[in-house]
Amino acid sequence: MKKLILCVDRDDDIGEKANINTPIIGRQANLDAAVDLGLKDPEDSDTNSILAAISMYDQLKREGEDVEIATICGAPSVGYVSDQALSKELDTVLGKLKPDTSILVTDGAEDEYITPIVSSKVDISHVRTVYVKQSESVENLYYLLVKTFKEEKAKRKILLPISLALLVYGFFGVADLLYDLMIHGAEALPSLTGFGIGVITFIIGLYLLIRIYDLDEKSIQLLKKIRRAVSTGSVWLPFTVVAVLIGIASSLEGWDVIVTQGITSPPKVVLTFAHTVIWWWLGAIFLHELGRVIDTYLTQGKVKRSFWAVWLTLIALTFILWAAFDYIRVLIGMQEASNVLPMVAVNIILGLLIGILGGLAHRSFRDQQEEEEESIEEEG
Repeated sequence: MKKLILCVDRDDDIGEKANINTPIIGRQANLDAAVDLGLKDPEDSDTNSILAAISMYDQLKREGEDVEIATICGAPSVGYVSDQALSKELDTVLGKLKPDTSILVTDGAEDEYITPIVSSKVDISHVRTVYVKQSESVENLYYLLVKTFKEEKAKRKILLPISLALLVYGFFGVADLLYDLMIHGAEALPSLTGFGIGVITFIIGLYLLIRIYDLDEKSIQLLKKIRRAVSTGSVWLPFTVVAVLIGIASSLEGWDVIVTQGITSPPKVVLTFAHTVIWWWLGAIFLHELGRVIDTYLTQGKVKRSFWAVWLTLIALTFILWAAFDYIRVLIGMQEASNVLPMVAVNIILGLLIGILGGLAHRSFRDQQEEEEESIEEEG
């Protein structure tokens, strides 16, 4: 009976980090891949999985078994795309080696997703899960956590939800206390004990968000970009400054509306604020992007055709969101239905019509681009 020792890397660390083409078939090819991956990232668990598979291969060979070894990979976009890639590579391996049964070797992270894919194509006689041994000391645990959170997948899946939860909790906690101070004055001073908790929570959430998206590095790059824009007389900078001022002014106006109307319910606060600032914020973003388009045209002599199609779609979505805000305000008793519902219908219709126009514009630009590419190929 011919056995296949199959090592699986669902998120394609082997291809992404070591730039190795997969599937990898044969002992020497797998050993070379493990060394290359280990040199690129010594702490990647897939290196240990491949070495464990090679060790099992050698053991079975010594026992006289008819055995082959292969490694298959998925894709960085874990899910449907990666599983399709795994299935395709598995078909390639099975077509070449034609095993009767397989031994699955993984790092244990996503066995529940990988096992059904393999078992649907070849019998699995054994599953070997490889765990990397770590010291139990606090220092090594801290080090392991720090290194794990440097991985993009870990940051997005674990840290991002925590960061957003802390930011929202801290923001509304601070906003509620500031509102009490503005309305009740000295009577609200006893509640200031929670102010520090809100501020600390918000700062921790903000810090995590900065680390997740490397906003510190991006801020440095932005400062350099502003310096270059000033020295070269870029059109982008004044447009961006005006956009930022519009965003700040509209936010202050939204807060003023909330205070003036004496709104205290969090859902009503959010709805009122969003309903007040949505068009101003869209205009600010449009000014910022328009400045970039003009600057690109002046420096490079070209403009992305998709710009207007994208903005028609954004305007359409804004009309629909505005209508949704109005309708929700009616449902919770903030506005009279007779005064608002006709405008809700008009805004939805406008949003749909503008969305269709944006779709047609996008299709037109795409067709023009394809025609230009075809003409270039014909000339070449």
